[in-house]
Amino acid sequence: MSAEEKERIREWLSDPANQQIMIEEREFFNALHLSNTKYERPVKKRNEQPKIRFIIREFLKIAAIIIFTAGIAGLFFISKMNDIKEAMNIVHVPPGQRVNLTLPDGTHVSLNAGSELRYSAYFSGSNREVQLNGEAFFNVKHNEQKPFVVHTRKCDIEVLGTKFNVESYDNSDDFSTSLIEGSVKLTNAVDFSDILILRPDSQATFRNGKLRADLIQDYDYFRWQEGLICFKDMEFGELMTRFEKYYDVKIIVENKDISKKIFSGKFRVSDGIDNALRILQKDTKYIYEKNHDATVLYIK
Repeated sequence: MSAEEKERIREWLSDPANQQIMIEEREFFNALHLSNTKYERPVKKRNEQPKIRFIIREFLKIAAIIIFTAGIAGLFFISKMNDIKEAMNIVHVPPGQRVNLTLPDGTHVSLNAGSELRYSAYFSGSNREVQLNGEAFFNVKHNEQKPFVVHTRKCDIEVLGTKFNVESYDNSDDFSTSLIEGSVKLTNAVDFSDILILRPDSQATFRNGKLRADLIQDYDYFRWQEGLICFKDMEFGELMTRFEKYYDVKIIVENKDISKKIFSGKFRVSDGIDNALRILQKDTKYIYEKNHDATVLYIK
């Protein structure tokens, strides 16, 4: 340095604050010299720490918003899942038609004409429960942890895995459960103490208000799944009641002479009621008429 530069430095060092800066710089130089490392000393900025605090605060704000939004979304998702679990599917079969469907658990169901089935979109409870008004054939997926329960107005049927037919229309006093395979437990909906365990090839009905079991006499009856009306030793009046279910028509039997006559046979539903009535006319004498909109049929 020149003499002038040295004098300027001495004047600068007369200030104690500058002396402290000089000491700090010297210590840094000595440390750098001993380590023999190329290093660029970071420049101190008085506002660096406030900026870091600001960034942290903004980050926390954003994180809080994200957590809050995620929480709301989670609650919304849980709420929707609960709605899905509680939602009921309703399948209604018009007269003269049949419906085949598979339930969420893999159970296969065939629904007969005029039937309605209600079932959960997601079997989330301890049981797999459905509600039936009408006639259905169930091929239940086996699950020991979750029994399958069919609720009807007259009776509850509980199974683990089996094949069975249930007929229980709300507008009729008739009820039957026919077991093809496995076992089922029936509980009287009016008298809970009336319980019946049904074995294969047996059919449960009500007699004097109590559940009773008998052997299945005619397996052709279950061919309704194929679109057939099969009947054996059936009174004409009862057969007309069955026609009402399949063809959505009210039948009034005015000819009392044929009401108790016995018939056996098979009809294809798709051939129509006129075809069935004309064939029955070959065995007995009667005429039939329809009202103007074909909703009522008179047997004379």
